[in-house]
Amino acid sequence: MKRPMKRFWILPTLLFAATACAPQGGYTLIGEVPEVWEGKSVVLYAVDGGSAEPLDSTTVSGGQFRLKGVLATPRRCRGVVYLNPNDRTARDTRISFEVLLDSTQVTARYDALQGQEAFTLSGGATQEAMQEFRREQAALSGAYDRLFDEYIDTFYHRSDRQKGIALARRLTQLNEQILSRKIDYIRSHPNSGVSLQLADEVAHNAAIPTRDTLTALIGMLAPDLRASAAGQRLATLARSKRMLCGEQLPDLTVIDPQGQPHSLSELLLPGHCTLVEIWASWCSPCRDDIPYLREAYARYHDRGFDIVGISIDTQCDAWQQALASEKMAWRQYNDPERRSFGAFETGSVPTSILVDEQGRILLLEARGGWLGAALETRYDKQRK
Repeated sequence: MKRPMKRFWILPTLLFAATACAPQGGYTLIGEVPEVWEGKSVVLYAVDGGSAEPLDSTTVSGGQFRLKGVLATPRRCRGVVYLNPNDRTARDTRISFEVLLDSTQVTARYDALQGQEAFTLSGGATQEAMQEFRREQAALSGAYDRLFDEYIDTFYHRSDRQKGIALARRLTQLNEQILSRKIDYIRSHPNSGVSLQLADEVAHNAAIPTRDTLTALIGMLAPDLRASAAGQRLATLARSKRMLCGEQLPDLTVIDPQGQPHSLSELLLPGHCTLVEIWASWCSPCRDDIPYLREAYARYHDRGFDIVGISIDTQCDAWQQALASEKMAWRQYNDPERRSFGAFETGSVPTSILVDEQGRILLLEARGGWLGAALETRYDKQRK
């Protein structure tokens, strides 16, 4: 379950010189770790192709490890130290870090600061360019964090809806700046391994408006980057992604409280803008949103706004108890097999999608102040 998402990935504002792909050849990743890790296994995975692809492995010796190999283009990788040789699945016995590797040398130095385990990275042309990229944007990302915290306090804790909606609009503007600057950077540095990483970040931002925008973004990259594992994954995403603004909402079958099946597409009222809300009785953020959904439904339903609630509860009794407790005026359905997760390309609740009168996606993550802003624009401003 999730709170409203911070809608950005830390982004660049200033361009810097060390962004072109380094001449490709052999990379070297050196680790400096505690001597008590002697003999522990270390595996390097490439993680930019859609799955974890093992590239090299070694063991810790004398407080160090060394991983080497050859890459055709810079890649986003993850180094993992397995502290328990008998169980590689337990999260508390593996230490990992992400790194952008090219043909240059990177050093990963382990630090345990304030009880949090982390690696400090140094060296590597692409890795250092990305780190500079992040440093240049610390002020902007910090501003977003502070504004988001203010939004949560205002909209949810103090129930100041109008100020919360205004804050959501400001957060949207910041996110648009973030996306614009990332895209500008990619356009200016088509050969950069940093650009390939940023393209992936932009592609997974819920504010990406259309498939054409996503396709154009990938087209900015140099041919060798488009041909890379990460580039091919992005191209596949551009072709197959369904949850984009302007696309038709995918259909699925849901169950009403009487146990009867219905097609979601048939539940969208003609002439109505509809919020499709995926939720669960046990999801606290879902339940936290319901008071505002009641307000929005009461204010806008007679003017063409509707809500379809879809619970992923597997226990029908828990769902029915939540319906009785919350007294939601809109129609409710159940999706116990969670087909909505696959249909809507999500894996968590709440998932909130606003669609227009034809069932086309208007807004992803249409929660709280963002939903309020969209409804104000659609209904209140039309009256003025």
